[in-house]
Amino acid sequence: MINRIGDRRSDAGDANLANPAEERAGEGNRTPVCSLGSYRSTIELHPRSGNGEFIVESGEMATHCHEIAFSEAVKVSSRLCEIAGPPEAIPHACGRTTLLRFFFFRRRGLLFKVSAMKRGAGIGLMVAAVALFLTAFASLNDEANSRRGSGVILRPCHVEGVRQELRCGTYEVFENRKTRSGRKLPLKIVMIPARQPHPDQGPVFYMAGGPGETATELIDLVASWGDADEHDVVVVDERGTGEGHRLDCKSPGDDGNLESYLNGPFDAAAARVCRDELGKKFDLSQYTTPNFVDDIDEIRVAMGYDRINLNAGSFGTYAAQIYMRRHPEHARTAYLTSLVTLADRVPLYHARSAQQGLDRLFKDCEEEANCHAAYPKLRDDFAALIARLRKGAVITSVKHPVTGASTEIRLTERMFADAVRVMMYRENSARQIPFLVEQAIAGDYRPFAEAGLRANRGIYSGGRMGLHYCITCNEFVSRIRPEEIESATRGSFLGPWRVQAQMAACKEWPKTDLPADYFAPFRLSTPIVVVSGAADPASRPPNATEIARSYMPNALQIVVPGAAHTPETPCTRSLRHELFRSGTTAGLDPSCVTKVPPPPFTLPDNPQGKKK
Repeated sequence: MINRIGDRRSDAGDANLANPAEERAGEGNRTPVCSLGSYRSTIELHPRSGNGEFIVESGEMATHCHEIAFSEAVKVSSRLCEIAGPPEAIPHACGRTTLLRFFFFRRRGLLFKVSAMKRGAGIGLMVAAVALFLTAFASLNDEANSRRGSGVILRPCHVEGVRQELRCGTYEVFENRKTRSGRKLPLKIVMIPARQPHPDQGPVFYMAGGPGETATELIDLVASWGDADEHDVVVVDERGTGEGHRLDCKSPGDDGNLESYLNGPFDAAAARVCRDELGKKFDLSQYTTPNFVDDIDEIRVAMGYDRINLNAGSFGTYAAQIYMRRHPEHARTAYLTSLVTLADRVPLYHARSAQQGLDRLFKDCEEEANCHAAYPKLRDDFAALIARLRKGAVITSVKHPVTGASTEIRLTERMFADAVRVMMYRENSARQIPFLVEQAIAGDYRPFAEAGLRANRGIYSGGRMGLHYCITCNEFVSRIRPEEIESATRGSFLGPWRVQAQMAACKEWPKTDLPADYFAPFRLSTPIVVVSGAADPASRPPNATEIARSYMPNALQIVVPGAAHTPETPCTRSLRHELFRSGTTAGLDPSCVTKVPPPPFTLPDNPQGKKK
């Protein structure tokens, strides 16, 4: 039977269970259990995404339980499970979908009581109870395949570039998480439902990079990785990146002045204008990585998940580490590509990393017969080109990316160096660099200028600069001492200007509210796979021994030969899937990374970089 209890109380015998039901609905205990003890139980029932099933979750449940599979046909299995042993030993004794003898369900402020039949009372009566329950919740029609937990409503949606039907919605968090008052931020959520779900393995939460990328705008890319074959994949816009809370600033890069894209993204005057405009609408002190990961954990609870797997790239790996630090009990595994750590103090080591990445790229060319034959003096030619540009800018022209018109630009040493660094972020553009250098040393700068413009315009126009400032200025740049810059950038083709420009832009940016111990050392016990590209110009492969000893004792490091930033290959994909499936790094075999060849270098008679 189903009793609607408008005053949140049941009949006299069960009055004491009404308030606990209300309290537990917000506590986030989401592990399905059949535990010993009370014949009366306060539990929650959660619809599973997309498959018409419901999950029962609680702290106290009846001794016996029925396994019920809800569907449009209301099919009920007749298996009856007998519970024995301590509660912690039997979390899945009745399967993942269970209905107990007594339970309460709270929906939109109303409390409902459902009484299942006692053992031996007959499965027909059980079916009747289930049917009556479904009738009472007919209004779940618009949510039944999209809602998990009591705080998130996700509805079917379609996103361009993704064939599968997804689930979309928003979840509001307080801008100020400490006071829990004032402005709320609507964080957009897109979920890719698992095709063959394994709830015991947890979902996958994706964290984008930047900082400042809008994660849900990358859903087509995330969907292509195949993680949703066995796991729900949840993508959430970070505070400061989505609709209703975008910390957008006018970028220094402008199609009316193409040279501005090649001068880097940081300008002190533009940062001051950005600060003043955003400060009128938002409390910039609240846009921090700790607040973001706490938003994620609040959403995890609201969606009914217990332990989650993290998939992150570039600056997203930094956020993932902070999540594991603040919520270790809910981090099942983590897959991190192109690791960024608190110790990096971005961008202090950008010049050194870029030089090491370029050295690796040149070495790959030297070790490949065709590339070495085409560019036998590549290192010398690159150094000569830098020296030539140091003497003064050269005039060249590019095809305008919007109008198509031939547009004259001045190419300086700084522009050239930054374009080289940015082109190295992707294997395909990185492997054009030897060809472009040889064209430029021969006097034709146009191919390089056009390639550099494409790369810089793409990467510098895709983020939310206000959030980028909030996080980098306070969590990284503030710890850089001016006297460190010369030694950190000495001998690099990039030089000190990148660090100096970002420090100048950060000088007057508002301080954020960070925990007192935020920069103290910490350790992460979560099983972690760290994937690096051998030629990454930004996040160099870390020392595996150092990481294990310092703070990631359960990490497995994988370096992909010839790869650049955030590498993704069939090999790394299979390793990620196995990590999420098994929940451990033990037994993972990374030897396949050596069997996936990098893209070919562009050769003089093969300007498109096609294999011969």
